[in-house]
Formats: sequence, structure tokens, C-alpha cells
Amino acid sequence: MTDPALATEYRLTTEEGLKRFIARVLEKVGVAAPDAHVVADVLAASDLRGIESHGVARLESYYVSRIKSGKMEAKPDVTVRRETPTSIVLDAGNGLGHPVSKRAMLAVIEKAKERGAAFGAVRNSNHYGIAGYYAMLALEHDMIGIASTNTVRYGAPTFGKGLMLGTNPLAFAIPAGKEPAFVLDFATTTVPRGKLEVYQRKEKPLNPGWAIDAEGHPTTSAPEALKGALLPLGGFGIDNGGHKGYGLGLLVDIICGVLSGGAFGNELPLPNQPAEPGKISHFFGAFRVDGFRDVTDFKRDMDEELRAFKSSEHAPGAERVYVAGEIEHEKTLAHRRDGIPVHAKVWNGLEKMAGELGLPFDIERT
Repeated sequence: MTDPALATEYRLTTEEGLKRFIARVLEKVGVAAPDAHVVADVLAASDLRGIESHGVARLESYYVSRIKSGKMEAKPDVTVRRETPTSIVLDAGNGLGHPVSKRAMLAVIEKAKERGAAFGAVRNSNHYGIAGYYAMLALEHDMIGIASTNTVRYGAPTFGKGLMLGTNPLAFAIPAGKEPAFVLDFATTTVPRGKLEVYQRKEKPLNPGWAIDAEGHPTTSAPEALKGALLPLGGFGIDNGGHKGYGLGLLVDIICGVLSGGAFGNELPLPNQPAEPGKISHFFGAFRVDGFRDVTDFKRDMDEELRAFKSSEHAPGAERVYVAGEIEHEKTLAHRRDGIPVHAKVWNGLEKMAGELGLPFDIERT
């Protein structure tokens, strides 16, 4: 981290040190070692990519506390509820979302190898981290990957103020040749709920148009927004396309919740209430590029496509034009070189949690 001003706000750690600590914590509260290592990989990947809202900051509040309170199973009974040559549905048994989601995506990839394309869903699950992690699993197989999940209800529909939809992200990962893969991973609300938490932690005002308060009025206060609702991608009403974000969010709830036979709509949990177990559902897809054309030619053209946008003229005040996934790719390289930044408040919380669990706080520092 080159900015000295950030040195007091963040601590730097290594990727392996962070993974090792996360896995040790989860094993301590009863998670099987293989599952703990999957969760560690997903959370570390989030922090590596600069998505700190979904990384180690969530370890205690989203996972450890819920396991300790009995709201989530440390060793769930994961079952296959339906399977065909091109599809699979898993019941997560109210376990951590990460291991069952990786299992589902890998199963989808194996089916796609045989049939060209396949899809999967998971129900009765919990938060699974960043959607892009699962979509990106398809890249090394020369496939296009898709991942999505519904979530706790944090967002209001267009023209509404009640909490009806989650942040409901969609992720697509498409391989390229010499260029980094195109990885589009976005919430269908203006921002993820975790971003409000990050801004509250940093005591920063929100950008206008991100959220409304409990009365339905626009707000730039993170604490007030956390009592209110996120807006759909595009903002309030329809003038700036808020109905499009609303439609995408509802689409996610349908393909994740309704299609899987899991919870959806009013069945999904509300924030700031006691956690409800196993209410989250996920969706995955993969299809082979060579089902459409030669992979080498496709990757060559992907490079040309991405470079055309990256080399296009940038707007006044902007340094460059990016394509989806490029910023996260560059952050991953930088964080592997210089260390992964963990906010000081998160770092202190991890140290406190380690003490409460009787574990040494031995995350490596760079």
C-alpha cells in the first residue's frame, strides 16, 4: 500500500496468512476442515479483489456468530434433491453457503463438459460471499460461468419503500486470451448492503441516490440508510432506469428462490431481526465456448473486443476506460505483491474474536 495516509487505517496481511486464520476460526466453531478452507478461499478472494464488504469483515458477524448461536449448521446434511444430465438442485441443510455453492458450480461444470451447458441451484442455504468467485470457476475450462443469489431483503422496489428484494447479485465470467477475463459481478441494487456498512465504519456520507430512509426519503446517512432501504440499480422511480434494476433483482429472486423450491419474496428474512436459518438460494450456470465456435478464435476476438473499449477515448477528468473485472484483477495483483489491506476496525475485531475463541491472533503482517 503506497499511500502513507492509509497506514493507520489499514493493516496489511498475506493471502495465505488470511486464509489460514479464517479456516482455523471456522474449524474452532465446528466447521469441517474442507468446508472451512473453501470459505477461507472465497473470503480471501473478495479481499484480494478489493471487495472488502464481502471479505474477512464478515467472518464473525455473518458466519461465526450464527454458528455459535445455533442459527446455522456447522456440519450440515447436504443432499441432492433433483438431478438430470444438465441440471442439479442441492439442499444446503442450513449450512454455510460457500462449500455447497462451490460443489454445485463444479457439478454444473462437469455436466457442461459432457452436454455443452448445464445449470444448478441451491436452496436452504446462507450467504455465499461474492458471486464472481463461482462464475470464475468456469474460466479454466474455457466456459462462460454464471452465478447469482437472492439475499436478506435490503432493497425497495420501484415506487416502493418496503423491503422486498435483496441485493440479488448477478455474475458472469467470460474467458479471454492475453487480456484478463471479463468478470461482471454486480448487485441489482445501487450498491451492496455491505458498502453501507463500510461507509458507516469509515464515517463517510453515502452518494446521493443510493438509499432511502425508513420513511422513503432519499438519504446520504449510512446509519439512516441501514434503517431504511437500498434503491434498485438506477435509483428512485423510472427516469434513471430504476425499474431496470428492480426487474433484474426480481429476476434473480425467481431463478434462485422460485426455481430451486427455496424461499422467495416475503419468505426471505428482513435485516435487523433475529437471523432466520437456511432461507437463501443460489443459481449457477456454465456453457462451453466451443459449442459456438473455436476457443482460440473466440479468445482472440475477446482480446480485440476488450482492447477496443480500453483504448477508447476517456472522458475529461478520467484517467482511462476500464472493462468489467479489470480493476479487481489489478487489485489482486497489487495485493498479492504488497499485502491485503484489512481495515483497522475489522483487524481489531478479528483479534478480539480470536481471544474469545482461545486462538492465537497470528495473522501474518507485511
